[in-house]
Amino acid sequence: MSTNCEFLLLMHSDEIFKPTNTGRLIADILPGQTHVFCWSRTEPAEDLLALLNDERRRCVLVFPAEAASSASKPHEVIYTLPEDGKITTFILLDGTWKQSGRMFHLSRWLDAVPCVQLPDVLVRGYAVRKSHQEHYLSTAEAAGLCLQMAREPRVADALIDYFQLFNLHYLATRATQPPIIGELHLRMLNYR
Repeated sequence: MSTNCEFLLLMHSDEIFKPTNTGRLIADILPGQTHVFCWSRTEPAEDLLALLNDERRRCVLVFPAEAASSASKPHEVIYTLPEDGKITTFILLDGTWKQSGRMFHLSRWLDAVPCVQLPDVLVRGYAVRKSHQEHYLSTAEAAGLCLQMAREPRVADALIDYFQLFNLHYLATRATQPPIIGELHLRMLNYR
């Protein structure tokens, strides 16, 4: 699929080979609009910095607004995306919540990037890992909300369906059973 916005995944090194990682689902659905970088606190990749400084883009960091505004160096919080011809690039910190918080607070080179307040639509459905906070989402769930915010509902639905399919197959694999083929599989075929 394709969309008018883009995603920039900053992956914690522990997530790269983790079978429960959902960031890769975004790249599967939007290969042409997903950039992936391994996170470094002190030495971000030059290509990453070039994307962040590209005047044609509006880069926004996906992180809870309350944490962003109470950080040691508060980030501006954006509630709606203007339609000004710029490419909205959503920056997702791909790691556990503890790792993502550390990435957020220690990446001085992200200090000037505003944070985006995601819609309050609850898509909770990550069956593989459980979070202890209601607003903690998987990377794919957060990306689905970003797509809704960017007025891309069809792509958002495809990503959330793909995420649900991932959960179904992962849990079946853990239980050493084949997944139950159903309506979700048929819906995924219709996105082609």
